[in-house]
Amino acid sequence: MGLSPAFPGLFFAFAGMVLLLFASISPPAWNVVNFLSTTAGGQTTYWGVFGRCVSGGACTARSIGYDLQIPGGPNLSNEVALQRLTNALIIHPIAGGVALLAFIFGLIGIFAASRIATILMALFSAIAAVAALVIFVIDMVLWILVRNRVRDSGNMAELGNCNWFTVGAVVALFLATCTSFCGAFGRFASGRAAGEKY
Repeated sequence: MGLSPAFPGLFFAFAGMVLLLFASISPPAWNVVNFLSTTAGGQTTYWGVFGRCVSGGACTARSIGYDLQIPGGPNLSNEVALQRLTNALIIHPIAGGVALLAFIFGLIGIFAASRIATILMALFSAIAAVAALVIFVIDMVLWILVRNRVRDSGNMAELGNCNWFTVGAVVALFLATCTSFCGAFGRFASGRAAGEKY
């Protein structure tokens, strides 16, 4: 029995889902993965999807959108455009959820030898890829502007690894889309008697 034509798409959908999951569990859940780290007034702050944490200190409550007040540094809370961009960070877990649906359809495509499930995997992978690309662009605009404001104030700021997780997710999900569509035209079984479903 050969490898299912749905397998490459399944692999890339899984990779995209995991990368978006890691990006989504950034501060205030986990400081190791973050979008930006800023050091001002002797304090390092880690920024994530739902809030921020000060190293060795308190974290903000989890929320969709949050203020950009930097402990010991410049207060960017009055910059309305930047504040609104923090609301868009919720797209990370949403795109991850759509990638999870693509992965589930991929599993169905393999274990039920279903061409339709593989096509659905391709469609959900495409939606997740577009969402991940949109949020990556927003990430770059938001965090580079914040980084530059912090540096201009004489403090330190560095982009974090979550930005690259999002890049990886975009690539993986576009590959999932392409390989799933190609796989949908593959041979799932040796005919209806072998269990191929349309």
